[in-house]
Amino acid sequence: MGCSKTQSIQEYYVAKSEDLNFLVIDIPTSVLGINNEVLNQKEQAALDSFQKLNVLMFRKTAANADQFPEELKAILQIIDGEQFESLMTLNDRQFSGKLLLEGSVESPDEIVFFGSASDKGFLLARLIGSKMRVEKAIVLAKALERQGVLENTVEVLDQML
Repeated sequence: MGCSKTQSIQEYYVAKSEDLNFLVIDIPTSVLGINNEVLNQKEQAALDSFQKLNVLMFRKTAANADQFPEELKAILQIIDGEQFESLMTLNDRQFSGKLLLEGSVESPDEIVFFGSASDKGFLLARLIGSKMRVEKAIVLAKALERQGVLENTVEVLDQML
């Protein structure tokens, strides 16, 4: 007798870390291109509570275009599962994303950002920080969206590859 178990984000990261179509990298929040001068005090405090993003990125190319739908489906099965609660949806001209929570609002186990662009691929970023709070993640996500950082991050990651 077997039981089906949805793969966790951590298991997906580990499984894909050896796949050449994926890039796994830790990115300090300082590299995101956030203009600190336009952040208000609340936004700056939110930014300061997150030290880095642990990013898993699938970069879509002509050579792996047939793998993209299968990988996208696999990651969506994980993040659309019962263990994650969608906190907010972000949309940019080329990019759409979700901020997700695993655990409770009072004591989050994990705060995750998922973003995709049909022509570029997708990324999954786990927010790593001290004293993570859901409201700080939402404030930070809104500041990122306002400054167009989603688009800038995709460009930075493209340049890194």
